[in-house]
Amino acid sequence: MTDEVTSVGRAIATALDRAEQLRRLPGRPARVRIMTVFGDDRSGLTINASIAARSPAELRAQEGLGTRCIPWAELDARAGEIVGLVDEVVREVTLAVRDAPATQRPSHSETDVEIEGFDELVDELRVTLTGVAMAVLESRRKTNSLSPPLGSEATMLAALKLAAFAACTANVGLSDAQDELRNAITSPTCSAKPVQVNTCSDPC
Repeated sequence: MTDEVTSVGRAIATALDRAEQLRRLPGRPARVRIMTVFGDDRSGLTINASIAARSPAELRAQEGLGTRCIPWAELDARAGEIVGLVDEVVREVTLAVRDAPATQRPSHSETDVEIEGFDELVDELRVTLTGVAMAVLESRRKTNSLSPPLGSEATMLAALKLAAFAACTANVGLSDAQDELRNAITSPTCSAKPVQVNTCSDPC
């Protein structure tokens, strides 16, 4: 019994070393997790690999992939497979991400007729969302003495969460989203006057 347990432990340790080797590879390495799962249909030793998605397409490409499980009852007999499963799941998600279709923003692919009024819609949404945020901040400030800097940070985090959700549904990749944030921060309007969440009714 002791020898079997040691064999499993040694195999897991070797698999963790292998996962670390793969994580240090150049490019976009996969993150590997080796977990113990109890109480469901995957109860056993689970090996999972994933690559941080840069677009909704890459996220969808990895759905249902990169996971292997060895049931507890089979673990002793299959300990020798653990290291190989690490390589297998990493290879699976790497190929999935590599073959994921390139993303294109709707505003870059729709016809002129379809995107007519797009800029006006952006501005209308900005004004509407700003008004709602200001109302919430003013209410919290009156009851909790919310400082302007703290309110600004809370607004930023909420806006980023909303932006992340919108980016996924619009098929906007991480690189494009980062560029838009960078452009917004460095825009003349934003650079000229910092936002004061408790007084300014129209932040940049």
